Amino acid sequence: MSETWTTVLTYLGVSILTLGSTMTLIAAIGVVKLPTLLQRQHAATKPQLTGFILTCLGLVAIRQTWSWLTVVMLAIVLQTITAPIGAHLIGRTAKQRGEIKDAGETIYRHLHLPVPGKDPSKSEEQPSRC
Repeated sequence: MSETWTTVLTYLGVSILTLGSTMTLIAAIGVVKLPTLLQRQHAATKPQLTGFILTCLGLVAIRQTWSWLTVVMLAIVLQTITAPIGAHLIGRTAKQRGEIKDAGETIYRHLHLPVPGKDPSKSEEQPSRC
């Protein structure tokens, strides 16, 4: 590979690495600062996984070897498999412990629509019309 392409890939790798690290930092701040469990769960999976992938791809662009590509692809595949499973287990445990309310009722109350499967005439609390 020519010297020019090596330099271009190095600068591209540094910029991708910086972007990935920034996304991972934002995800970490979200896990600490967001108020509800589901919001923290979202911050722990989506931007963190994207930041991890970008960081790994930036490393490959900087190092420019097949061995780095192999290790990084293995790490990306394993992270892609395990991150959603971990988030699902956290959400399932919180739901079983009663820490998460039924999201359907919240959504329908917000939209001022009747909840499916419930008789609106038997409801004690009618939503206020704003």
